[in-house]
Amino acid sequence: MFKNVYLKNLRDLRINLTYWLIGILTLSFYLSFAYNSFSENLESFNDLIDSFPKELLNLLGAENGLDMSTFAGFLNLEIFGVFGPIMLIIIGINSGTSIIAGELNNKTIEIIMSSSISRNSYLIQNIFVMFTKIFSVSLFIFISFIIFSYIFSLNLEGLKLLGTIIHLVLLSLVFGSLSLLIGSITGNKTKTLSISATIAILSHFMNAISPLIDVTKNMKYFSVFHYYKNSNPIVNGMDFFDVFIMSLLCIIFITISFITFKYKDLH
Repeated sequence: MFKNVYLKNLRDLRINLTYWLIGILTLSFYLSFAYNSFSENLESFNDLIDSFPKELLNLLGAENGLDMSTFAGFLNLEIFGVFGPIMLIIIGINSGTSIIAGELNNKTIEIIMSSSISRNSYLIQNIFVMFTKIFSVSLFIFISFIIFSYIFSLNLEGLKLLGTIIHLVLLSLVFGSLSLLIGSITGNKTKTLSISATIAILSHFMNAISPLIDVTKNMKYFSVFHYYKNSNPIVNGMDFFDVFIMSLLCIIFITISFITFKYKDLH
């Protein structure tokens, strides 16, 4: 019954992903329509943005500046600055937490393990479930904005948007694999969610305040948000070094999770 955990979870995900698709299509239509309707007024908004304190721009995820005169710049503020990362990080943390800490909290993991599925197989299949959730939502974002940018004749470069989506997927996976690791250590759902969320918030603020004070200028290198946004992928496309760093973090967190879960007392 539980041997194919991946397919079972996919069946459970169908309705959830349908709601995500509807929500993302609605949001992307609204933003595309809004930009198409008010783009001329938004160009003058750049002067206002230039007057914003650097601290505020950093908190908005716009440390590289904002250009509201382009649809890419508009999306950089409305989606990829704060809202998109928060949304995908929540999905990642919830998914990673549910794999070990969630099942231990629900006292269902012993039943699953008793069905002759190995611990490694259980983890691998659930990690693929987490990736499928994150990838699916990110793909919805990519396809919906490509479609509506074409419908409204908005200038949006597909390859650069794809590069941004890859950065977003990896950002979510980093926090998903981190919460998996924390869950494998604590075995407690509430603690795992709290610690993971706290690290995510601290990581964002580390990246935001890093360029503001000389003492903290190197803090950004310890924040995953730096590798998500540093290269401004919506303008410059995917950055291979940043992708490598985020991928490496995922591999490290997942590898340690396998080791800790192997010796975890599930009773």
